[in-house]
Formats: sequence, C-alpha cells, structure tokens
Amino acid sequence: MSERHHPGHVGAQRALSAASLMVLAALACAALLAACGGSSGGAASASASPSPTPVASPQITSGAPPAGAVDAVRRFWTLVGEGKLAEAQATVVAPGSPLLQWSDEQDGIAAARFVGVVPDSVGRGPAESATIEFAVDVWIEQHPSEPVLWGDQGEHQLFEHVVRMSDGTWQMWDSGTGP
Repeated sequence: MSERHHPGHVGAQRALSAASLMVLAALACAALLAACGGSSGGAASASASPSPTPVASPQITSGAPPAGAVDAVRRFWTLVGEGKLAEAQATVVAPGSPLLQWSDEQDGIAAARFVGVVPDSVGRGPAESATIEFAVDVWIEQHPSEPVLWGDQGEHQLFEHVVRMSDGTWQMWDSGTGP
C-alpha cells in the first residue's frame, strides 16, 4: 500500500505525534511517581510504599486529645464490640501490648461500645513510645459464662495510649484500667 501525503494530513500527523509524545510523557511521569511512592492512587503506589511506623513525636501532655487519636480508640472498641477481635488487634502497634494476647475466649467481652473521652484526662506522662494517654468511657458487657474480668455490665473508664504514625495517622498503642 502506497502512502500519499496531503498537506492537511502531514499537519495532522505531526499534531498526532506531538499529542502521543505528551501522553507518553504523562504516563512515564505517573510511573515514576508510583515507583517513588508518589500519590498516583493506584495499587502499585500503595504496595511500593513502606508500612507506616510509630514516630518519635512530641508527647501531648495537656489539652484535648487530637481527633485522630480519639478516632483510633473509637475504631478499636467498635471492632471489639462487633466481635472482630483480630481486626481490632491489627490496629494495636505496641509489640508487647497485652491487647495482642486477648482471644475470643479470654477477653470475656460480649459487647462493647465507645462512649466518649473523659474531659481533662490527658495524662502528663504517656507510656514510653506513646504520643498521648487519655481516659475514655467504654460500655462493656461481659459474657455471662466467662470468669468475672470486667465486672458489671456498664461503663468502664479505661486509659488509652495512642501513637502518631509516620504517615500522620494514629494507632492504638495500648489500653489499661489505670494510668
């Protein structure tokens, strides 16, 4: 097949080539961003970036806890209350936290729900490696067949240790019945 060139066709061919080069350049930039952990929104960028880790942050020792820290605690207790213990434990980042030792049989919780942050409860000295400690009220109902761990059904005041992560999010560090 012979190729004929028409004056209009040559201009269109050049425009098409320029447009193709621009598309290829944009695709190359997107691939480069993904390889470097940039935010291209694709799965490749998510899997190529390292997992967030706890970061040494200035400890928060007064005022109200940040909303992200409260959300991390709320998420943990919501998952526990929904019977999703493994998912709740996946939000805990302290390697030695007793929360990681809980099992469906041992924690004794039949139901739980986050009630709220206790006002003016931010501690002056969070646990080592935690960013903040604050008290919350959690409604807990114990399995009737389990040994008494939690006491009567109702609100329990718990002290939550939360840590800021390298990606700016917040995760549970630990939880306890006393400061």
